[in-house]
Amino acid sequence: KSWESKRLNWDEIELNVKKSDLTVETERRIAYRRAAATVHKYLQSVDGLDLPPNPLDELLNKLGGPSMVAELTGRKIRQVQCINKETGQSFVRIEKRKGVKSFDKVNIEEKEAFQSGEKNVAILSEAASTGISLQADHRVQNQRRRVHITLELPWSADKAIQQLGRTHR
Repeated sequence: KSWESKRLNWDEIELNVKKSDLTVETERRIAYRRAAATVHKYLQSVDGLDLPPNPLDELLNKLGGPSMVAELTGRKIRQVQCINKETGQSFVRIEKRKGVKSFDKVNIEEKEAFQSGEKNVAILSEAASTGISLQADHRVQNQRRRVHITLELPWSADKAIQQLGRTHR
């Protein structure tokens, strides 16, 4: 049959097939269409949910957004809250994180922006905090007092102490 050899969208698969025309392939396609319709229904219902934002993205947005907050996490994407200038309504944009030079350097660039005072807040995760110092020592321009908020505590007390040491000595 010609329709079996061409590519179809899931919602184009015919459900009303005579028993005499059923083959293993048509039964497989019908089962696929029913499963895809179920998934589509669930996805539509999820779109209507008013879910809370990711805690890290919420914190980043509440503290001033990417222009004010240095993010040292190693994440490749984030959800940034924006305002539509025409309507004044807020919306969330999925943003790919990238450095000026490359993604590999984004944490170094963010650290330098915080230490120079260009960004007032630094958010860091355990994954990206190894080997960095965010202390207000005499070598950096940003001499403001550091406030350390821990969003997710490490399992190990040693790691928690090491993490606190990134901002306080």
